[in-house]
Amino acid sequence: MRVCLFFAVSILLTLSSCLTTLQSLITPENIITDDRMEGTWADPDSKSILVQKFRNSKFKNLFKELDETKEGKEDSILFTKLYVISFREKNLDYTWTAGMVKIKDQYYLNLVPEECLINNGQDAYKLDGENTSSIAKLEWKTNNSAVLHFLNGDHIKKIILDGKARVKYEYDPLFDTFVITASSNELAQFLEKYGNDGRLFNGGETIAFTRKF
Repeated sequence: MRVCLFFAVSILLTLSSCLTTLQSLITPENIITDDRMEGTWADPDSKSILVQKFRNSKFKNLFKELDETKEGKEDSILFTKLYVISFREKNLDYTWTAGMVKIKDQYYLNLVPEECLINNGQDAYKLDGENTSSIAKLEWKTNNSAVLHFLNGDHIKKIILDGKARVKYEYDPLFDTFVITASSNELAQFLEKYGNDGRLFNGGETIAFTRKF
C-alpha cells in the first residue's frame, strides 16, 4: 500500500509493507502535542499538506457531541491533542488524524485515515467503520524539517511469525492478511524494546517534509 501523508502523509492507497494495527498506539495517558507540528508542509513532490489541531479543523464540532460520561471525557482529552492532516492528491481530498507519543527519546505518530472525498464532497470510498491505523517514527531534523520512517510491516510480520517477538496478531495464510491486535500498552512496550533497531524501518517508506509556513 502506498501512502500519502505528512507527518502523516504522502500516499496511503497502497503500501504493502506498511504495518497495520487494530488498536491505536495512543491513549489519553500517553498522547502528547508538539508546537512544531502545526502548519503547511511540503513533501518531496511539492505537495502541500496542512496540519491542524483537531479543535481548529473541520471536525471541531465533534466536541459539541461529547456528553458528560467518562467515555466522553476521555474522548475529549484525545481530541484536544489530535492533529488533522489534509492534502489533495489526483483530484481527491484526503483527511487523516494523527496522535503523537514519545517513547524514550523517540517520537511516533499513530495515523488513521478519516476521509477520502471527490470534488462534490462525497465519499470516494467507504471506510465501513474500519479503524485500523499505521505507525511511523517522526524524526525532527530542524523545527522546519522532519522525516517520517514507516515501520517495515514485512520484516515485523516475519520476526513475529518466526517467534522472535511476542506480539498479539491475527494471520490468515490463505489470503496472507496480517494484523497486529496487541493493546496500546503492548504496542508501546514493543517500540520501547525494539524502536532503536533500524531493521524495523529498513525497507519501509521514508518521507521527508519541509515547512512552507
